[in-house]
Amino acid sequence: QNEALPGAAAYISGSRCALGHPASAPEDGRMKLIVLALAAGTAVAECPNACSGHGSCGAFDECACFPNWQEADCSGRTCPFAAAHVDTPKGDLDGSADALSGTSTTVIAGSTVYPHGTTEQYPLMVDSAGGSLTNTGHAYAECGNKGICDRKSGECDCFPGYSGAGCQKAACGDATCSGHGVCMSAQDLAAADHGNVYNLWDSEVTMGCKCEPGYSGPTCESKMCKHGLDPLYIDDDYMTIRAPTARVLLQYVNVTGNLEAMDELGNADADGDLSTGLSITGTYAIKFYDAFGEDYQTDPLAATAGCIEIKAALESMANDIVPAGSVICSEITPNVGSLTARNKVEYDLTFTENLGDLKPIEINANLDGTRPSVYAIGHSGTDDNKVKFDVDVKVLANARGISGENIDYFPTMCDGVTLQATAVADAGAGNSGGSSEVEAGGFAYASGTGFDAAAVKLLKACLGDADGDASNNLEVYNWDYGLTNTTWHPHVVKLTKTPTAREDASGVADDYDAGKYYLAYYGAGKEGDATERFYFSGLPEVGVDMSVFTTDGTATVLANRTSGQGRDSNPSGNIDRDVTASVTARFAKYSTTVYTSADVSCDSNHLNACLNKGDKVLLPYMPVAQDGVKVSVADAAASANTGNLYTVVKVGVDAPSASTGTTEDRFYFVVDKAINWDGSATAARSTSSSSLTDNGLNAVEAAWLSKLGDSATVSQLIGLQTIVKFDTSTAESYEYVAQCSGRGLCNEGNCECFAGYTGDNCNLQSALAS
Repeated sequence: QNEALPGAAAYISGSRCALGHPASAPEDGRMKLIVLALAAGTAVAECPNACSGHGSCGAFDECACFPNWQEADCSGRTCPFAAAHVDTPKGDLDGSADALSGTSTTVIAGSTVYPHGTTEQYPLMVDSAGGSLTNTGHAYAECGNKGICDRKSGECDCFPGYSGAGCQKAACGDATCSGHGVCMSAQDLAAADHGNVYNLWDSEVTMGCKCEPGYSGPTCESKMCKHGLDPLYIDDDYMTIRAPTARVLLQYVNVTGNLEAMDELGNADADGDLSTGLSITGTYAIKFYDAFGEDYQTDPLAATAGCIEIKAALESMANDIVPAGSVICSEITPNVGSLTARNKVEYDLTFTENLGDLKPIEINANLDGTRPSVYAIGHSGTDDNKVKFDVDVKVLANARGISGENIDYFPTMCDGVTLQATAVADAGAGNSGGSSEVEAGGFAYASGTGFDAAAVKLLKACLGDADGDASNNLEVYNWDYGLTNTTWHPHVVKLTKTPTAREDASGVADDYDAGKYYLAYYGAGKEGDATERFYFSGLPEVGVDMSVFTTDGTATVLANRTSGQGRDSNPSGNIDRDVTASVTARFAKYSTTVYTSADVSCDSNHLNACLNKGDKVLLPYMPVAQDGVKVSVADAAASANTGNLYTVVKVGVDAPSASTGTTEDRFYFVVDKAINWDGSATAARSTSSSSLTDNGLNAVEAAWLSKLGDSATVSQLIGLQTIVKFDTSTAESYEYVAQCSGRGLCNEGNCECFAGYTGDNCNLQSALAS
């Protein structure tokens, strides 16, 4: 027995038997041995709570927990990890009691929570090669650092505003968006906004409400109020309103293009000639958008409907959304050919009471579903009674260079200055106005009997600073010359017709134009004309009295700042502008996409100014001269009505395409309204790739150009048009179209008007209103 239980025998040999006491009976001895054996068994080491069944017991009585279990006895669950909304240091994990180790030192490797170890300070971010990354964050953390882990259930108890298994989603404040919107990810919200792209770390986790028209706020909880015109904005005859406009064009497209003239879109013009023998028929509807973006559609209109029917359809839509008598409709040369039916419909619309920067109208020409409901029918020869669906149906918003606006950034009129515009003529023919000014974009200059020397001085004082740096202003007028061909910061003015120029039989009429924008600069022609004048980009209406409205905003002609030109090297601008440094653009007529010769996004670091979503830009008809080639005076006519102010809605860079080596097409930005003139002209870049790589381009761009080689880069086509960024941050402004007309407070969709104002949108002044 003792040999079978060596531990027990050892114990007995040192006990009573060793003291000389008589041995017990055999039965009694066996019982003692059994008890001693059991006692010896309970002396074996055991882990806490047998590791709760979620781990294995190892050396030193420690549990090695299975994955996703922790605590000393493996009784606690590990909650889901997610990209942390906020990174936090973890503190002294190794109990060293001295300074925390850096992010490159890994501690507590093999722990239940961090089997591969972690760091005591902020997480170390590395790339796939193990190299440290800077300016990074959002390492994985339990419950995304926005929740508390419930160790019993293994579920995250997220802080308010966060949701998801790992609290990874920054939830909408109200999951239903108050019943007036849709909860969407940041990525989807960006895509819904003019196709923008958002690819940052939280693109799929940060959530926000996209509200339906007429509602606003983080959870779409606020009902918006009716918009209106501030009655104090038009308190004298000099102030006019920029109203939304649109041109509608329905026209059969002759794909042969060999018998008819081309229309303004470049299509063959089916003008009713017997050789065409076609007429437009069918029905369409106009879709109108209000100030909130809500759409309303008219009843079907005949394809050949005139202005009487069109006005009636618009002014009879639901909710009186377009007030009666507020639409101005003008037919453009009704095209009745030698046949009895019209084959081209074109008209202009102006909405005089639906003010503001509205989404352009649309034409629904598919009232029968997918089949076009506007079509053409032949009336002669082999085409007799045949139906053709090649009818162009287009809305040409901003066709006359006029679009609605909410804010006037040029509210200050230069008192005492009235001028007329005179078109520049060729100095070589002995006329006033040098062709050198045409090269710089000066298609007209200020003149008129009332624009004398005193008026010139007044205008200088009104214009004031142009580059945002008052320390380099000149003369007693404290102003910048703003020469377009010697600085990157020209002046910008708004020219509007004076009240006398807008008078008719009934008095002073509002033409709903409110003026157009022009770059303005002062100097002398260089070719036989030493007279200093004020020149304007674009061609204003000539021979008409104009008032001048100025701004405190800063205009910057986009250019490469590393070329040794512009304000970075010479803020005073007393140098000739380096043409090859200009960033130029090209765009099709009535397009909204502008292709640029370089990356104009703020990810680039080589420009004197960059473009972000929401920035304002001017696209003046001011082609950049290439290698001394001058712009023809004949081009002045094309520059009329080109002075509009656009808002950037998207800035992008595409990967090189098959045609990039021939025509630069990678860089672009998108504006909010159609550009009403053709800026598609191109010319060879005329700059070697080696010189471009020295001009501050980023490494990827420089590498791509160097692979192209000098010969390819020199011949690569780029646009010729100038891009001008207009910084409104310092500009005096007047929001004259707003909720409650700016003369009341919006309360749950109802306007509470200030004293002296009344109406459902507070747009009426009344001495009786309190």
